[in-house]
Amino acid sequence: MVGMNSIKKFLKWIFGLLLINFAGLILITLYSAYYSFGTIIFGVHTEAAIKDFWNTEFITAVPFIIGVNLLAISTALFRMYKNKKKKTLS
Repeated sequence: MVGMNSIKKFLKWIFGLLLINFAGLILITLYSAYYSFGTIIFGVHTEAAIKDFWNTEFITAVPFIIGVNLLAISTALFRMYKNKKKKTLS
């Protein structure tokens, strides 16, 4: 049942990665909303605030998703390589 164990590990890893992505996107959305819609108090039109919100959301969310996922994938690949190398040396 080695295959079943590795599938469970992989699914657990994917679920954790999705959870990190979701939490990061929530925080980015809150940040974008605070700084974009907060300016309405000072007389910025709603249309400009919405445009600013989506621009800020896109500019911050895309690099976050790409960076976090690349880091997670590269770390997982490095660990797999390291474990395989350790097994062959043993």
